[in-house]
Amino acid sequence: MSPVEFYIPFQSDGLVLVAEANGVLAGFSACQACADALHLWELAVRHDAQGQGIGRGLVAATFALARARDLPAVTLSTFREIPWNAPFYARMGFRELTELNPRLGVIHLREELLGLPVARRVFMRAEV
Repeated sequence: MSPVEFYIPFQSDGLVLVAEANGVLAGFSACQACADALHLWELAVRHDAQGQGIGRGLVAATFALARARDLPAVTLSTFREIPWNAPFYARMGFRELTELNPRLGVIHLREELLGLPVARRVFMRAEV
């Protein structure tokens, strides 16, 4: 998870979505509108709120946000083998990308510079 300052521009642009459960913040997604897609930087659901469809709801709302902005797809990067990461997104309609466009290449480099184990990461795209 990135520091909160990373998300401020996305929030100002209406690209941070929140989910509540019983009046309590249960999760959020933070996106960036790019020329070719809406990029999902972060999707998080509180541990005690997982398994209740909140993540699926946030992904559906993210797809709706992309459509509302006339963007054809949602992209993301995540861990390949963690069940609630790449396998979850695959069930939601994302497919693994075998080639990265220049924008995603920059994100890949950012992840590497941040010390993420890029060999365990995967980039994915879902058409909306």
